[in-house]
Amino acid sequence: MNPIERLAQYASELRWEEIPPEVIEHGRRILLDTIGTTLGGSVEPEATAMARRFGRPDRGPSTLVGHGLHASPLNAALVNGTAACWMDFDSGHRPPPGKPLLPAAHPPIHLIPAALAVAEKEGASGRDLLQAIVVGYDAGARIGMSSRVRPEIHCHGTHHNAAAAVAAARLMRYSAEQMACTIGLAAHLSLMPSFENAYQGGTVRNIYAGVGAAAGILAAEIARIGFTAEKDVLGSVYGRVISSSFDPDLLTEELGKRFEITLGFIKLYPMCRFGHPAIEAAQKLIDQYPSLRSNEIEEVELYTFDWAVTLSERDPQTDLAAKFSVPWGVASILVRRVAGPDQFRTEALKDKDVRKVAGKVVVKEDAQYSAMTPAKRPARIIVKITGGKILRAEVEQSSGGPDAPVPREKVIEKFQVLADPILGSERARAVVEKVMHLEREPDVRDLTNLLTPEVHGK
Repeated sequence: MNPIERLAQYASELRWEEIPPEVIEHGRRILLDTIGTTLGGSVEPEATAMARRFGRPDRGPSTLVGHGLHASPLNAALVNGTAACWMDFDSGHRPPPGKPLLPAAHPPIHLIPAALAVAEKEGASGRDLLQAIVVGYDAGARIGMSSRVRPEIHCHGTHHNAAAAVAAARLMRYSAEQMACTIGLAAHLSLMPSFENAYQGGTVRNIYAGVGAAAGILAAEIARIGFTAEKDVLGSVYGRVISSSFDPDLLTEELGKRFEITLGFIKLYPMCRFGHPAIEAAQKLIDQYPSLRSNEIEEVELYTFDWAVTLSERDPQTDLAAKFSVPWGVASILVRRVAGPDQFRTEALKDKDVRKVAGKVVVKEDAQYSAMTPAKRPARIIVKITGGKILRAEVEQSSGGPDAPVPREKVIEKFQVLADPILGSERARAVVEKVMHLEREPDVRDLTNLLTPEVHGK
């Protein structure tokens, strides 16, 4: 078999008994984390407008998370994938090996919306959903690791489509042959969006993942009715069009033994992960000097690796631009002692004190730090305060990845922060209970029924 056929056979035939318990645990955490970010993003005006445009109270088998609305699986994946991406609080996978350092992949915001939507339609069990998440994550992450997507391309909506497609096809109980066809079709439905758009804060960026999630379901559906793709589709699309190279051996390396879902990260801050080491360096400095006040700060120098230096905008004008701004995130820590969801929303941009300190943050590359990526992602902060005193702090790596994993309790805490205001604390706790014991659920709709605000009196 060629690599695509091997990947397809694995995705369609992997049995529950072959998945280690720790892999299932990662699946639960990724599912809960992505539901949380979807709920958090669902209240944004554009996400709410999308839900009202594509959803109806009594139409379609798939839930629009955070709303009392339903839609077709395609439209539900589009709406939920967009909401899941909105806060830039979603989990991801390590970047591909080699230089230059490229952005990390984000399979979950494509995979989970597609898998939930199809699982509802199919009446799948919790075990079925977890299996689909594991194999879907493997497919999308491995295609990303095998390729070198051009750095000018924002990777949402690219190889992640395969993650959504494989999960959908698995839930539809496709054969290995149908699965291979689905993967090929998903590759041809890839986007090639510009990364520059994110820096400028263009909110079209937030729909890339939703389009990718819907494209994954579409690929599975058209595979069923006979659509086909070229023979060497991955070598073509990811070796010559979207990416500069493609290594098919990486696609199946240790397949079924090394599960890529265990090598991802969960974000602790709602911004581009390249900025996280800078945030943690600022937090470390505040921990060392808790009496520091923002009006004492005269200059801030932030040294980090090359990709993080691109996040240097000191005067972000939109919430998305703030999520791609190291100065804004660092200033939020230095002034407000926190860089959570509220610090990156539109209202927070009016904070004059944070904006004043952000204007004093200069982001510079340390060539030694750049050479250490992707194994490490260091950052060093130097703050000059009134009177000439210099404060310093440094971190070698950001938290959340396999080398510094987020414990289950922290994942649940993050979920509750996002979910409680929308679902209510009791309903949010019920969601946690369902997800953390999902393999016991005979019908995933017992979970998805909890993902909309409770209607009082019913």
